[in-house]
Amino acid sequence: MSRIIASRPSARHRPLFRFPGPSALLSLLLVSIILTSTASSIAAAPGLASETRPAGAIDPPAVSARAIFSYDLTSGVVLYEKNPTERMQVGSTVKIMTALVVMKLGKLDDEVLILESDEVDVEMYSNMQLVAGDTLTVGTLLYGLLLPSGNDGANALARHIGGQISGSDDPNTAINAFVEAMNDMAAELGLRNSNFTNPSGIDSKNSYSSAQDIAILFGRLMKDPKLADIVAQPAYSFLSAGPRPRQYQGQTTNELLNKSGVIGGKTGTTDDAGGCVVFARQVNGGANTVITAVLGSEVTYDSTGMKAEDVRWDDAQKILNEMDARFSWVVPGADDTFPGLAEEMAIWQVEFRDPPAIPVPSGDDSRTTYQLVLGPPVDAGERCGTVRLLVSGRTVGSIPIYQTGAAASLPPVLAWAA
Repeated sequence: MSRIIASRPSARHRPLFRFPGPSALLSLLLVSIILTSTASSIAAAPGLASETRPAGAIDPPAVSARAIFSYDLTSGVVLYEKNPTERMQVGSTVKIMTALVVMKLGKLDDEVLILESDEVDVEMYSNMQLVAGDTLTVGTLLYGLLLPSGNDGANALARHIGGQISGSDDPNTAINAFVEAMNDMAAELGLRNSNFTNPSGIDSKNSYSSAQDIAILFGRLMKDPKLADIVAQPAYSFLSAGPRPRQYQGQTTNELLNKSGVIGGKTGTTDDAGGCVVFARQVNGGANTVITAVLGSEVTYDSTGMKAEDVRWDDAQKILNEMDARFSWVVPGADDTFPGLAEEMAIWQVEFRDPPAIPVPSGDDSRTTYQLVLGPPVDAGERCGTVRLLVSGRTVGSIPIYQTGAAASLPPVLAWAA
C-alpha cells in the first residue's frame, strides 16, 4: 500500500498553509491511504502495459486535427492531448510499427528479391519505385519505407520477414504473418487502441490506432539508433544489391525536419485518415525530446486529385509555437519550482537519481503541483516510490525516488493546503 505523504503546488501558485491538529492529521493520512490503495501506479513513460497512462496536461491550441498527443520522451510527462485515445485511420504512420517489427525480427544485411506483388500503383500510392527483379537489403528498404513512405517497401519488407515467420513463400500468407507480429507487438507495448491489418497504412475497415499509441510507437522508434538516424535524413541515394545495380533515391515527406528543433518524423495521408504527422523535437538545449502526434488534420484536393491545402503543417506549427511560449523545462525541486519537496524528501530519506528536467506550463489556468508517494519500507538504495506531477489536478507523469537511509516511521507534522 502506498502513502501519499504530501501534495503541494508550484511556486507560481503557493497558498497559505496551516498545521492540522492530531485528529485532523490522522484523518488526512487515512484518506490518503484509502485513495492511493485503489489507484494504479502512474506511468513514467506513456503506454507501458502494466501502468496507468498519464491523464494529460493542458489543451493544445485550436487546430483542425481530430487528435493530438504530445509528451516528453525523456521524462514521460505529457504536454498536450486532444482525443488521445480515439480510434481512427492513421495512414502511413502505421509504417512506424512496420519498421519496429522489422528491426526486432529481421537482419539489416538480408537481401530481398523484389516481386511484382510488392509493386504498387505509383499514381495512387506513395512509393519508392521498386522494380520487380531488383534486389535490395532490408536496411535500404527501411529508407524507402520511412522517408518517401513507400507502400512497395512495406510490402517487400512484410513479405520477407513474414515469410521467415511463417515459413511460406506465398506473399499473402507471409504478409498476414507479419501483420500478426505487428499486433503482437502492439499488445506487448500495451497499446489499447491499435489494430493493424496491413503494413502500409492504407485505409482498412478494421485497421486503426490513436494519437497516443502512435506517439508511443514513434518514441520507441526514436530510441532505436538505426531508425532514428533514418528519419533524421532529408533524402537518400543508393544502388540496389542485385547483379544489375539500379539507382534508388528519394526524400523525406516530413516538411518539419530540421525546423524548430525537429529531428525526425513520419507522415501519413489517406482519404479517411486526413493529414497525419508524428515528429520528435529536441528542447531544453537538446537535453529533452518531445514526441508529438497530430492526426486527422484537414486536407483538400483540387479537381485533378492533387493536394490543394494540407493543414497538418499549420496545425503542427501552432503546437510548436505554443509549446515555446507555454513551457519551460526545470529539474524538480530546482529554482523553488516545487517548494517544500526537497525538505520532505530529506525527512523521509529519499532522493532522485539524476532526475530529468520536466516541462512545466505557465499561465493562470495551469496549476502545477506534486504528490510525494511512498510505498512500503525498503532497504537503502532501492526504489521506494514516486513523485507524482500534476497540472490543474490531472496527473501528467511521475519520477521514481529511492531510499537513502532507514525510512522514517512517522513524519513530523506536515503542512497541508488550507
